[in-house]
Amino acid sequence: MDKVEKKRLIKSLLSGGLTKKQRKDFADLEPIDIEIRKQWDESGNRPVDMEIKEQIWKKVRSQCEGKKENQVPVELRWIYVAASLALLLGIAGLWKHSLNYKFSENELVKVTTQYNTLHILPDSSKVWMEPGSSIEYYKDFNKDRKVWLSGNSLFEIFKRKESPFQVHINDAFIEVKGTCFLVKQENTDLCEVTLFKGKVEFNIQSTQQTKEMFPSQKLIYNSANSQTQIESITNINWENGKYTFKDIPLNQLIEFINQKYDSDIVLKATHIQQSSFSGNIRHDEKIDEVLYKICYSLNLNKKEEGSKIIVY
Repeated sequence: MDKVEKKRLIKSLLSGGLTKKQRKDFADLEPIDIEIRKQWDESGNRPVDMEIKEQIWKKVRSQCEGKKENQVPVELRWIYVAASLALLLGIAGLWKHSLNYKFSENELVKVTTQYNTLHILPDSSKVWMEPGSSIEYYKDFNKDRKVWLSGNSLFEIFKRKESPFQVHINDAFIEVKGTCFLVKQENTDLCEVTLFKGKVEFNIQSTQQTKEMFPSQKLIYNSANSQTQIESITNINWENGKYTFKDIPLNQLIEFINQKYDSDIVLKATHIQQSSFSGNIRHDEKIDEVLYKICYSLNLNKKEEGSKIIVY
């Protein structure tokens, strides 16, 4: 059975085009099971519209004649997964993630990445993870929306009035009402939270202090002495998977890039220290592409010296 036939069968299942016997035979086919699992493994965790997804799930459940609502056969759960991906994402455009999923004894899911990666949480919230970062959350996430973050990640939170969202970092946590913010942890003591949209509360557990943040603000937290500092930002924003910069000083931009890519870029020549850049950087954009864009727009050059990149 080729892939075209497998896809046709999946679509026929959802449209009600298979008889009860065909559905059973379909689920029992080993090639189908292998193909479905392969699609799930390769697809990553792309955004899926929850309303459409729920409709698909209800459709699959309706095919299980004679079964109670919560007694859906295990084999059809895989069909649901593959069918959702097939209809919403397109089977041909599968996307691989370099993620490592682990289920621990206390029912935590752990996700780690060595590349710029988009991870979608069970509630449709987005986590734009940077290299070397990891997140952990409860398997039953929709009942307890808490995430433990290590490293740097940008969050776009799906708003639910009845269910608060928390991001835990070191000995503090961020209480979220529905918003977009970036968390950077460059060492064990210092943490930066940059808020682009919405409103968050930064809670220090050791002192029971709470700091409220508003858009275009950056909070710097030192866990060694539990001190916080809030600054205003005006030249960086986030929209649709990319950072947008407006007249950002070049030295500040290079510092941002070094943090994001764990690189060692050095500005040489004093005349470019006060240059400014306007443009955007996609979350998954390679550092070579970013530097080419900057050098081209500002008429600069770059060269490599060992592990360093010299911009001049």
